[in-house]
Parts: sequence; C-alpha cells; structure tokens
Amino acid sequence: MSNQVREVTITRRVYLGSLAGWIMDAFDLSMMFLLVPIMAGVFFPAKYGLAIVGTWSIYTTTFVFRPIGGVIFGRLGDRIGRRNTMVITLSGLGIIVFATGFLPTYEQVGILAPILLFIFRIITGTFAGGEYGNSAAILVESVNRERRGMWGALLQIGYPIGYTLAALVYLGLHYVIPASSFIQLGWRWMFWIGVIPALIGLIVRLSMPESIMWERVNRERGVNKAPFTTILRNPIYRLGALTGILAMTGIAWVYGLTLGFYPTVLSYHNFLKFPYFLYVVIVAILISLVGYLISGFISDIIGRRLTMIIFSVTAIVLAVPLTYLILKHAYGFYGTMALASLLAFLTTGIYGVIPSYLSEKFQTDVRSTGVGFSFNGGFIVGNWSTVFLLLISAISDSSFYIYWGLFVIIGEVMIFASALLSSETKGIELQ
Repeated sequence: MSNQVREVTITRRVYLGSLAGWIMDAFDLSMMFLLVPIMAGVFFPAKYGLAIVGTWSIYTTTFVFRPIGGVIFGRLGDRIGRRNTMVITLSGLGIIVFATGFLPTYEQVGILAPILLFIFRIITGTFAGGEYGNSAAILVESVNRERRGMWGALLQIGYPIGYTLAALVYLGLHYVIPASSFIQLGWRWMFWIGVIPALIGLIVRLSMPESIMWERVNRERGVNKAPFTTILRNPIYRLGALTGILAMTGIAWVYGLTLGFYPTVLSYHNFLKFPYFLYVVIVAILISLVGYLISGFISDIIGRRLTMIIFSVTAIVLAVPLTYLILKHAYGFYGTMALASLLAFLTTGIYGVIPSYLSEKFQTDVRSTGVGFSFNGGFIVGNWSTVFLLLISAISDSSFYIYWGLFVIIGEVMIFASALLSSETKGIELQ
C-alpha cells in the first residue's frame, strides 16, 4: 500500500471514529431539547406552572459538568492516547443514556424523580464532556494542515446528523406509540434507542488507529502528566482557553435560543402543531449543516477569525427582524420554515470552524485537555440562555420577539469578541 493511500485510509478511519461519538453526543443533547415539554409533565407535578423552566434548569445545570469531563478525559487522552479514551467516554455515555429510560416518574416516587434525573444528567454531562476534546484533537492531528477547517466542519456535521436522527426517532415513535401512551412510554424509548448509535460508534472506534502525532510526541518528549496545570500556567494557553470558552459560550447561547428552542417556541399557542414544528426543526438543522461546511471551507481560505467575524456580524444585524417575523407568523408554515432555517444558518453555521479554531490554540501534549475544557466550558453559561429568556419574559408577551432577538445578539457578540481577541492560526504547525 502506497503512503498516500495509507494516509487517506487512516484519515477516513479517524474521521469516522470521531464522527460517531459526536453523533451520539448530539443525539442525546437534541433528544432532551425535543423532550422538554413532555418530561416537564413527567418529572414535575402537573400543577407546578414552572415545570418547563424546572426541566430546562435540570438539563442546563448538568452542562456545568461537561468541562469537568473535558478536563478528566482530556487529561486521560493526553496521557494514554485519544483512541483509548474515546472508547471509554462513548461506552459510559451509551450506558447512562440507556439507563435514563428506566427512571421513575414524579407520579411514582415524587420529588425523587427530578433528583434522579438531575444525577443521571450529571453523569451524562461528564462522559459527554470527554467526547469532543479527543475527537477534535485526533482528527485535526491526522489531516493535512491546509484542510483542517474543512475536516473540522465535516466532524461538526455530526451534530445536525445526531439532531436529525433524534428528531426522526421522535417523529417515528409518535406514529408507533398511541398518543395516550406516549407521555409514559415515548420518552423512555427515546433513551433506549439511544444506545444504538453508541454501539455502532464503539465498533468503529475499536478499529481506528491512534493519533500518529500524539504517538510521536509521546515517544520523543514523554507524556505531559499535568496538561491542565500546564494550560493554567502558560499565558498563551490561558488566553487560548479563555477565547475558546468565550466563543463556545456564544455558540451554545445562540444554539439554545434557535435550534434548541424551536420545538418549544414554535408549538406555543398551537401555532405549529405536531408534527409540523418538527418538520421546521429538521429542515433548519440541515440548513445549519450547510452553514458548517461553508464556514469550515471558507476558513481554510480567509482564516478562522475573519470567517467568525463575517458570520457573527451578519447574525447581529438580522437577529431581531428574523425573530420578529417568526413569532408574528408572518408567512405561514413555509415562511416560518425558511425564516427559522435562515436564522439557524447565520447563528450556528459558524460551528464548522470550531474544531480547527480550538485545536490550533494548543500543542499536542495538552491538546485534548485544552480543546475539551474550552469547548465544554462554554456550556456552563451558554446553555442557560433559554432559561434566562423564559424567566424575564412571558412567551405570550407581544414584545417577546425583541427579547428573543436581543438574546441572540448577546451570543453573537461573544463569538465576535472571541475572534477579535484571538490570533489567526490557519495553517500553523501544530507541534
């Protein structure tokens, strides 16, 4: 086998192994987005008016544990290798997601139900937090440096794939399970089915190679036994982690307000009934996938910083007009689908740049830790955007579109600021 063919084969195997875990992570995250209205009634008393806020709070609180998982499993990835750690994280994630389907409801055990859900989401967040850092690191370390943006975007499409799979499973279960039984059984089957992408991902990962770059650095310089401490003590790494967290806070913030919020906001007051609001979600997430590919490809030409600036500024300008038109139901079902897709494209399309943007901030001996901590650190605050929005404004308020649009702008300003504070890293030597 020629060296070129061998390189292509290794890249493909590494890519598929990295993609598999991100699809599983996205399936779980998106499944919870879709199930919030149902699980609110299952895990909280029906008379409790803030059940949706409570469910969102449990869901978003667990994101505090994603950066902890990023540090724990990022450190492990920098010490024992990306591949071995990725097998551990995907196994743990698959088991806890499957087990969540067996949780008792509020009707069965009272207040213990939301407490158990909270604990299970903590465990889920910890394992999920270890996924991204190692997946992004091993892929970026295995591809041509002139095409890191493109390959990073191809990795990032795992999120819309996972989201679409979750939406299709959710849609399919509605047709298989009678409406009278869906509240009690439908959400459980969502979690049980979630073990399938985990099993497929494990099979792929067990056949993927280790990062050649990590093996070479480990052989020549030895393992960094304290990568997180190294990041905290090195001013360049500290700035890289802070700007990475800032960008991810903005992205998580706007993701929660758009693709994560659509199932809730589009179904309020029966504007779009099931399954029509789900059709909008599926189309919007696929359009955002196109945004990932475009932003990643462009970033290999004009750089990570400029790509992020262009997307964020455009989103800032159009956020309020788009949220206004969506909430005013100005153009009916198809108009809402187009507007929601455009908003998703502008606000979340920049996600495609993130794998290369974060990975290029750190050298090989600390890369899994740095990327894992930076990526997941943004979820601590970023995923509370919807909760904050719901707390300060009633959904029926005529000016809600202004609050919604302004909240989107806040997230885009974070992305813009991260780009301004960062140095351009396109094409740099990783080690």
